[in-house]
Amino acid sequence: MKFIKSTILLLFVFFIPLQSFGKELTTDSTDNSAHDCKSINEHHSQVVYICTGLYAYAYHSRQDCPGLGNCKGQIQYTDESVAINSFRRVPCCKCWSQVAGRCRDDNPSARGGGGGGGGGGGGTGDAMAFLAVAVIVTSAAILSNDFYFEPTYSFHGINKTGEPSWSNPTISFRDLSGYSFGFRKTLIKSAFEYGVSYLNRQENINDGSGYNQTYYHNRWGIHLNYIHQITHYKIPNWMNLYIGPTVNYVDDWGYGGILCAQMNLMKRLKLDFRYEFTKQTNQIQAGIIFNYQKKYFWKKS
Repeated sequence: MKFIKSTILLLFVFFIPLQSFGKELTTDSTDNSAHDCKSINEHHSQVVYICTGLYAYAYHSRQDCPGLGNCKGQIQYTDESVAINSFRRVPCCKCWSQVAGRCRDDNPSARGGGGGGGGGGGGTGDAMAFLAVAVIVTSAAILSNDFYFEPTYSFHGINKTGEPSWSNPTISFRDLSGYSFGFRKTLIKSAFEYGVSYLNRQENINDGSGYNQTYYHNRWGIHLNYIHQITHYKIPNWMNLYIGPTVNYVDDWGYGGILCAQMNLMKRLKLDFRYEFTKQTNQIQAGIIFNYQKKYFWKKS
């Protein structure tokens, strides 16, 4: 009973940061109701919407355009001339008409144009996506042995080379702090880990003409790790060192490695310290690993 109370207290202390990390640092609540599908030739100085992500190419007539559904940055509004000249954006193929041959699509997988209305297909698609996620998470929980939660601090960032210009702004970003969590399938002296990561990101846009803006937003990623114990009896038996490869996806696929140290706190609770480096990550983590089932429930007598 004492172990259960201690475990609950530890989990409560570690999970408190979820309430603060899960909030957007910067939001935009501009009304979109007046921005319907229209010809680009009708307005030359109007409010348009752009994604601040590194791989965004278009500007949009309204904030809920399907073309913004794959935005890796923050959705911001600006003047149409600024979007064209400072950010080198072109019209979105989904929400502008009469732009054939000179439009770009930031989210080709999204269905539907940018006009009004539409049926309930989007709601059905969202429901199916949530159902798929629920099935995956439930399956992972049943087939795994451990759950881990680790606050994270990142050193990863990208700075584009070259001098900024009015027609070619530079965009740089740096990942800050957040957390990583997921499930583990334990083997003899090794483990598979699969989960998600959430970090706050600082992004800077500079067009060389006095426009220099910093945004803060959140980025999500997924990862798959395999770690193997490399120590036996050379260090205290309450500590073990692990090393192994990792594959993750944030803005793109990243491959690299992990080095971690684990300390036994209780029979089912471990303290975990690790360093991870891939093309998409460069971070340190410290958190807990909780063993919630040593044997599958269908194998218990």
